[in-house]
Amino acid sequence: MSDSLDLNKYIELYQDFLHPNPNINSQATLLLRKEFRIKFKNNLLSNLKEEDLFIRRKSILALGEYGEEILNSIVHLYFNSENKIVKVSCLKTIIKVIVNFNLKQLNEEVMMVIYSAIKDSSPEMILSGVSLLRQLGLNGRDVLMRTCRDKDLLRAKASVTALLEMKDQDVNQLFDELLNDKSIDPMIKEDILRDKII
Repeated sequence: MSDSLDLNKYIELYQDFLHPNPNINSQATLLLRKEFRIKFKNNLLSNLKEEDLFIRRKSILALGEYGEEILNSIVHLYFNSENKIVKVSCLKTIIKVIVNFNLKQLNEEVMMVIYSAIKDSSPEMILSGVSLLRQLGLNGRDVLMRTCRDKDLLRAKASVTALLEMKDQDVNQLFDELLNDKSIDPMIKEDILRDKII
């Protein structure tokens, strides 16, 4: 009997979790995480393949509140899926965890996810991977300093844009080198020069 009561409560709270009212939604999310932590987590992870963007976004936000404990599941899901929607959702979840818990360092497995994303040919994957590196501050900077020389123009431009937001002496020095490097695409140089003028 208590199992069916639990199930009914879960269904009721889950419906509130999907409610468009943010107050109802956040209250339900807290209760689901507190009372049905594992069941809710698994539910959210399976939602990352949802075609419905509304459900996917809510699930990414809720997973981001689980903190570092969710990262192993995200790594597993990322590497065991061929679905681009799932992969991008995994990257966005990692970003939420970094932002929510002010993380500046990630374990090797999570970094492998980021390296895989920025090497991908999909623009969404590249941009999500670069965004992740930017969130990591100095720990992401060194990778971005390498990828801004990439032959793929989107990868290079996105990396330069990210570096423009975290400028320091090393980045300024790199930009001077890029401006003097004849092999660097003129569009990359334009982005750097535009920032210098501003």
